[in-house]
Amino acid sequence: MEPRELELERLTGAPPRTEAPAEIDVLEVRVADPQRAWGRVREVLTAVLEAPLGEWPAPDEWRRRLPLWFVEACLDDAAVQDCNLDRWSLRAWVYWLQPERRGWRWWDAEAAGDVLRVRILVWERPYLRGALEWLLRVAAA
Repeated sequence: MEPRELELERLTGAPPRTEAPAEIDVLEVRVADPQRAWGRVREVLTAVLEAPLGEWPAPDEWRRRLPLWFVEACLDDAAVQDCNLDRWSLRAWVYWLQPERRGWRWWDAEAAGDVLRVRILVWERPYLRGALEWLLRVAAA
């Protein structure tokens, strides 16, 4: 099975086929409804992982592929005039989710109490996880 297929399998709730390797990072988000947030994260990342291999879809295509609640949370690319640290533009977000730009892969997640705990497999360090953190923030809203 290809790494992308394994990642998608783990995202959809199948237990990992192997023990977690040493290079796992954990992100935790406190949310009112962690099950809802986890479902929303899964919805967005499933769309990303099911994107065709080869040429990465253009932002307009991502607007159609991704859930409306996520697209609306992103800044409109046309409105971006300077760096905004509070919100990501959709164009920037999908840029950093391209397989060759992500230094991480999905491992698993669990929702317990008021915490959504996400574990990612780190492929290379240093790695950027801001796009994942943005998704977690928006999914928790």
